[in-house]
Amino acid sequence: MASERALSSAHLPCAGLAVVFAGARHDEDEFRGVLAAVARATHAASVIGCSTTGILTAIDELENANAVAVLVLDGDVRLPRPLVESGVRNDPRAAGIRLGRAAVADLGGAIAGAILVVLVDPHDLDATAFLAGLAEGAPGLTVAGAGASGGEAGARVFSGQSAFAGTAVALALPATVLPTAGTSHGCQGVSGPLPITAVDGNVILEIDGRSPVDVLKEILDQPGNRPLGRLSVPLLAGIGEPAFYGRSDYIVRPFLVPEDDPRTLAVPEAVRTGQTIRFTLRDAIGARDDMKAMLDEQVQARGNHAPSFGLYFNCAARGSALYGQSGLDPELIHRRFGDLALAGIESSFEIAPTCGRPQVHMLTGVLLLAG
Repeated sequence: MASERALSSAHLPCAGLAVVFAGARHDEDEFRGVLAAVARATHAASVIGCSTTGILTAIDELENANAVAVLVLDGDVRLPRPLVESGVRNDPRAAGIRLGRAAVADLGGAIAGAILVVLVDPHDLDATAFLAGLAEGAPGLTVAGAGASGGEAGARVFSGQSAFAGTAVALALPATVLPTAGTSHGCQGVSGPLPITAVDGNVILEIDGRSPVDVLKEILDQPGNRPLGRLSVPLLAGIGEPAFYGRSDYIVRPFLVPEDDPRTLAVPEAVRTGQTIRFTLRDAIGARDDMKAMLDEQVQARGNHAPSFGLYFNCAARGSALYGQSGLDPELIHRRFGDLALAGIESSFEIAPTCGRPQVHMLTGVLLLAG
């Protein structure tokens, strides 16, 4: 049914590529059955996709792990063959390097203006190392995508009529299809970016030459900010680079105050002196405003080239968990781009270019448009 609707909406008798997102409540045999049915119905030369706990379309958000979404592209749209890279758990950096090099080869070296779309099984994955490998294997290539989401049996990524664990699938979109990508954070800033001036691994010892806890208290005491004791949701850290001060030029990470050094802050991964930190708060109003700003940027970036299709990777902690109801992000996308052929997932993490390289994101929405 989903395949037939996709073909009908696209006014196509068959497809060159089918993108399939299938609810995580399906089991291994059901995934294969879904993929086989899509291949039969669409006659697609290539099928890619992944499992997910929820589906997004141009008009709706189905927080339902049984749902299936299919997006089809015309065979006349000349795209490189999809790529499959196994072994991402055992040596994620090496797997990323191999995948990046294969993508560059697929594009014939023409990476300017191209985007590599990556879907990966997040289970036991060092995603930071995987993306570092991708950046090394394909320097300068824009990368966007997500970690699949799954149920008790774990997540799966799809290629052809097979569902794989511990694997990444990728599709290179050449500059000829005019791909653009935008990132929207699910947070509202309570401070601007501040310099990190001393660190010890993943522990921030100084912000702007002062104790991080003192800086944080001073920020929260400013008019308009709430004292720490009155916050209903945790504060988060936005880590960035000094040369990048754009709206989305940071990655959101949780932080804590170590018991053995209560004047410092610890984040989940190593940071460097010279990076920046801003404090943010998970916030529905701020997230909606940031989504609108991202869509405005996409409209401006595309100019007169209206997109013909899109993929949206939305953190599973957004949707009704953030806004109190589902469907608000698709509504905003529809307002900007009308009846766009769009499919998306609730993701375990998001991948987007930030501060000049691909980064792992949380609480974000990543919108990729092309055509």
